[in-house]
Amino acid sequence: MKGRFFIKAIIILFFIPCISNAQRNEFGGWIGGSTYFGDLNTNTSFRYTQPVAGLYTRYNFDSRIAAKLSFSYGGVKGMDSASDYYFEQRRNLSFYSSIWEAEIQGEFNFLSYSSRNPKMKYSPYFLLGFGVFGFDPKTKFGDTEFNLQPIGTEGQGYPEYTANNPYKLTKPFWVIGGGFKWRVSKSFSMFGEAAVRKTFTDYLDDVSNVYADKLILQNEAGPLVVNLSDRSLELGGQPVGSTNKFRGDPTRNDNYFFFGVGFSFTINKYKCPFLFKEDY
Repeated sequence: MKGRFFIKAIIILFFIPCISNAQRNEFGGWIGGSTYFGDLNTNTSFRYTQPVAGLYTRYNFDSRIAAKLSFSYGGVKGMDSASDYYFEQRRNLSFYSSIWEAEIQGEFNFLSYSSRNPKMKYSPYFLLGFGVFGFDPKTKFGDTEFNLQPIGTEGQGYPEYTANNPYKLTKPFWVIGGGFKWRVSKSFSMFGEAAVRKTFTDYLDDVSNVYADKLILQNEAGPLVVNLSDRSLELGGQPVGSTNKFRGDPTRNDNYFFFGVGFSFTINKYKCPFLFKEDY
């Protein structure tokens, strides 16, 4: 159902020029950075910012209101070794993941912004929207990379933990943020934007609840899963991962933050019948 919805949205946004003023439609791309906030970055640090890029199309209903459909791909990363807190340093967990997302957002320009009027060539704007994203947390143990979701580091999928099912790798989110638009010419414009993605999962980093019983993990899957569940074992001393001790904070979902700069081209090579007033 979600896939059909986004396909329909793509068709509508790309073919609106055929039912209205072509100058209302833009397309472009952007590049920037991506930062994750969650159990492995409780400092809200930007230290492990990863690259991200995307493509989009925007429809301007008038000089104030616009809608944008975008597709982006980037990455997120977090690790306890960068934490300021002793417990998190001892916990010693880490992850990284690629992220893809499809998003629809509405934009409100605080100033009138138009391709027709040279006096309306810039504006700060507010954005609000929603979308779906895919992720797949991984980590390295020794020199080997492991996908964490199939392993069940908190007992997900094991018969002794029937209430703890494996988490989904595709989830919805809603987005809130803002930016600044600047029209360089009638056909070309640039913008800067920053927005946080509020997700509906606490497993973007594979960390959420409590430590599973090591004996269960050992008997069901072997010592590798035990070591990936409690990485404090690598540091020596007393391990922190005792059974049912909190491994993460289950009361807060994980979020990620995109920021960057981009460009757009306005389609103005032909005209179609107008359905709206000519204020853009």
